[in-house]
Amino acid sequence: MKLWNKKMVVGFMVGTFILAGIAIPFMAQAAEIDGFASPGFQHRHLDPDKVAGKIADIFGVDKEEVLTYHDRGVNFITLCRASFLAKAGGQSLQKVMANKSYDNTWKDVAESLGITKEQRKATRQDIAATLLDKRLNIAKPTALGLMQLGYRARDIAVANELAKNTGKPITDVLSMRKINNTWRDVAESLGVAANTYDQDIQTLKAAFPEIGQMRRAHGL
Repeated sequence: MKLWNKKMVVGFMVGTFILAGIAIPFMAQAAEIDGFASPGFQHRHLDPDKVAGKIADIFGVDKEEVLTYHDRGVNFITLCRASFLAKAGGQSLQKVMANKSYDNTWKDVAESLGITKEQRKATRQDIAATLLDKRLNIAKPTALGLMQLGYRARDIAVANELAKNTGKPITDVLSMRKINNTWRDVAESLGVAANTYDQDIQTLKAAFPEIGQMRRAHGL
């Protein structure tokens, strides 16, 4: 496996939180890691301080603690997963890491710490809503309320752009997206010009550049 460059790895880590499923699908099933160090994920060219800072900012863990584990050989994917569980369960990163071994899975860790599926879902939604608020100015309570109604964060992001263009409430725009149409179809039915819709998508890509980096890194 080739080592990824810095942009690809940061993109993978942050990109899993947003728009591509937004909100931490437990750090991508394709990259399942059951232990600590994994040769394919030893990123010699990363800026550990920058990556640790992102993890600390998103999950509310201590940056220096993340760096300490990384210095011991724990890869950042593992640290993301552990930090997510720490946030979801109100646990310390140290306690989560102490429960992880080569012989158990992250689901096992969550169960051993009493971190429920509902807590994990709520945490994913909270992180996604925070990012939508910071990057697209969608009020966090609004984003959370919509996700709790079953809307995906990436759909909320697109609907927000169309709502701004048409003056319609975001809930009205979201209700127009069905299983048998696309967001481009919705834009057309709202009278949004194709080039305006394309600009909206570019706006979202600019707000979440990590998504493109993640997709390129995985050949998506």
